[in-house]
Parts: sequence; C-alpha cells; structure tokens
Amino acid sequence: MTGGELVISPGTMYGTLSKMEKDGLIVFEREEEKRKLYRISELGKEILHLEMKRIERLYKNSKGVKINE
Repeated sequence: MTGGELVISPGTMYGTLSKMEKDGLIVFEREEEKRKLYRISELGKEILHLEMKRIERLYKNSKGVKINE
C-alpha cells in the first residue's frame, strides 16, 4: 500500500492491533489460517471520521504555505 515507504514490524503491528481492540476501535471477527481478522467498530468509525477531517483541515491549511529550502 505504501510502496515500501512504510515498514511495520510484526511486534509493532500486533501491539497496535491489541491496543486498538482494548480501546474498542476494532472487534475480533474470526481466525483464518493463523490470521486474525478484525472489523472496525462503530466507535472506530467515529474516531476514523474525526481523524480524517483533522488531516483534511491540516492539508487545506498547508496549501499556499511556502517552505524555505
């Protein structure tokens, strides 16, 4: 998805999934061939929507900002 720009170690990924599950952002669905499958919860959808709006605002506010190189 990131074209190799972002690499996440298994420890980081599983730790993050565990925290997200404890925080109620995702819900364990089932296991398939040693893979755990999750779905986003309603709370997770609300938080995701808020975060997307925040990032969109940052992007819009950064347009036209000149960076001295």
